[in-house]
This record gives sequence, C-alpha cells and structure tokens, in this order.
Amino acid sequence: MNTTVEQTNDHTVRLTVTVPAADVDAAIDRAYRELAKKVKVPGFRPGKAPKSVIDTHLGREAVLAEAQERVLDESYPKAVEAEGLKPIASPEVDELEELIEGAEYVYTVDVEIKPELTITSHEGISVTVPPAESSDREVEAQLEHTRERFASLEPVEGRGLEDGDFALLSFTGTVNGEEYEGNVVEKYLYEMGKGLMPTDFDRGLLGLEAGAETRIEFEIPEGSSNEDFVGKMAEFEVTVHEIKEKVLPEFDDEFAGNVGGFETLEELRADIKTKLDEAKATGRARILERAVRTALAERLEGEAPAAMKDSRRNSMLSDFLEGLHSRGMSIEQYSQATGHDPEKISKDIEEQAATMVREELALEALFRSLGMEVTEDDITEEIARFAEAAETDVDELRARWDESRAIEVLTEGIMHRRAVEWLMNPENVQINEEEPVAEGDEAQDAEAADESASEE
Repeated sequence: MNTTVEQTNDHTVRLTVTVPAADVDAAIDRAYRELAKKVKVPGFRPGKAPKSVIDTHLGREAVLAEAQERVLDESYPKAVEAEGLKPIASPEVDELEELIEGAEYVYTVDVEIKPELTITSHEGISVTVPPAESSDREVEAQLEHTRERFASLEPVEGRGLEDGDFALLSFTGTVNGEEYEGNVVEKYLYEMGKGLMPTDFDRGLLGLEAGAETRIEFEIPEGSSNEDFVGKMAEFEVTVHEIKEKVLPEFDDEFAGNVGGFETLEELRADIKTKLDEAKATGRARILERAVRTALAERLEGEAPAAMKDSRRNSMLSDFLEGLHSRGMSIEQYSQATGHDPEKISKDIEEQAATMVREELALEALFRSLGMEVTEDDITEEIARFAEAAETDVDELRARWDESRAIEVLTEGIMHRRAVEWLMNPENVQINEEEPVAEGDEAQDAEAADESASEE
C-alpha cells in the first residue's frame, strides 16, 4: 500500500491511498463469502452459492460496494499510522471510484489532524497559590468552630430575645390572609440572626420575653424560598415559649480533654494545625496544577480546532449524563436540585472542554519545546502499571491497545504528566504564596483602613 500526504490548510491534509490489486481481489473474495452466508439460495447450502448466483440475486454492484467498504475500513487506519497522522474527526471522502477486480484502487480523503502548536516561551512563568501551611488565624478559626460545636444552650430569664439567641416558638402564618401548606408550627427551636426567616421576622421578635405573644407583619422580599409569595403580605401570630442562649466552653485544658482526650489546649491546637496542614498540602497541589496549566495555556500560540473542542464536549457531556444515570437521576431532576437549567449545564461543560483542550495542547507544546521524548520503555512501563491495576496480562493488554490505537492516547497522557511535573517544580516556575482573603476579612481590612485614615 502506498500513501501520499498534501497539506491543504493549518489543520487539514489530503491523504491519497493506493491499495494493491491483490488486496482489492482479496476484499472482493471475502465480500462474496460473507454475502453467500447471508443469502438463502434454493439448491445451495448457506455459504456455498457460487459468485455468478450471488451476482444474480444481489447484483455485482452490491458485492463491490461491500468489498469497497472493507478496503476503506482496513486501509485507512494503516495509511494514517504510516503517515504519522493524528485525526481529530472522521475523514471527508471524495467521490469514490468503483472497485475493479485485478486493478489497484486509489482513493483520496481530507483528514483534519491534531495541530502541533507552540508556546511563546517556557521561561518566566509565575503563579500565586495559597501557602502550604496553615496560618495562626486558620488554626484559631478551626478552634473556634470546634468550640461552637461543644456549646450548650442555657435558659434565659429576666431579659428579652437578642440576636444569636434560640427561641422555642409556636406560630401560625398566612400570606395575603390565606393559609399555606405548613403554616402552623408548634414549639420549634429557632435561632435568631441566621437568616432562616426574613429579617423582618427576627426584628419583630427582638426584646420579647418568654411567654410573650405578638403579631408580625411584613412584605415577603426577593429571595424567598417560594417565589410565588414574593411581594405579598405575610402575617404571623407568634408565641415565645422559652429563650435560650448559647454558652461557649472556656478555652482551657479541660475543653481540650473533652474535645479529643488531649491533656492540654496546646496539644489540641497542634493537632488542629497538623490536620489543616495535611488538608492544605493536598488541596494546594491541585490548586498549583490548575494555576500552572492556566498560566501555560495563556502562552499558547494559535487556536484549538473546533473538532477537538466538540469531541471533548460530547465526551464530557456523555460522562456527566452517565454519572447522573448511575445515581438514578435525570438531567431535569439535577437541574431542579441545583437551580441550573440544562442550557447552562451544557454551556459550562462546553467552556470546560475548550479550556481542557487548550491546556493539553499547551502541555504538548511545552513537552516538545523542552526536547522531551516518550520512549518505548516509558510506554512499556505505563502499560505494565495499567495491567497490574486491571489484573490482566501485559502482552495481552499491549496487543489490544495496539489494535485500537490506544497507544497514541497513552503517549499523550505521558506527555501531559511530564509537562505538569516540570511546571510544578519550583526550579522551573516561580511559585508565590499568598493567603487568600475572605470577604469578611476584606471588609474588616477596609474598616481598619478607614479608622486609620480618620485618626490621621
């Protein structure tokens, strides 16, 4: 078999394949044998009807069409492999000539191939990630969270409800004077200031003492759990049965012993820091990889072909839907549970697919620019690793992957991994550490700055 390739544009080549006459004749013979098994001809056992009879029953054209399909199916993958092409979509086939027995067969296809793009440079890459270790503020925040978990509720006497208190309430509600499902609640322990109800509801309770009764009225605001109620008037007849306040335990050695059997508070604090550091180390690795991939992709020259992005999007969407199906959930149910309509879900997946394709092309460009190579030993080692995990024979797995051209995918995976490893090495990329600032912290910092300015 002979092949020639002509570049037609950045991502497409014209591949011409010449199939030897011997292969054409072999394909025609196989087509006759296969069709003979499928056709019932009176007087002949299945598969034993001669060619002339098959021609009479099916027509010579049908036989040649079957043989032609075989020729294409068998020769195209070999031609692609021989030319080292990496197709990213099904080929566009020119008008095909009919097979002629005893003659070579020539056909031409346009093949969209994976481009080998370049990056502007692999030097001077800089990323910013959270520190590898937890800060004192994070440790104290976790300690405070633990303290909250061990808080107790104590009855309150001699004062009214305050923000942060717990009130044992009974109430009956109406919307525009009409009852609604679940409008009667008996002795519910309600936490003030947590946004469980609109702020007007909490405001109507402030200052009430145990045993008090009141009527609270307000217009239901935007963001209500029931959109049909927004803008309507709500009325609640409320009884306060009991008031309790949250009492936090003291930060001392006794608290440390109750929490986890520690002898001292410092031991508890050290244990919290160790666990936070372990969690941050794991999370930081993911954040660092995300950051370096993004930074590298910004240096990629050229655009990823639409066929690659479409293929990845379809694959990701299929995996997503299969995941939902395995959990017994439809896309409609998922949409209702998350509040994301199917169109947005599809759009998000499309954007993720485009990002992933661009990053992978950038990783391959980096791999090439660094002069890295994937050796046969690398492939053998990788197959052995997969074979061990799947508890299968290495040679058998290699044969299957060779036949399905999975080695190409395996090779790309090795390229991606090696490139990421290079990027995550501090000797190659400047890795800056900066503690992320939470929204509350930003507000506090701004308030502190205002106070400082006023003092000046």
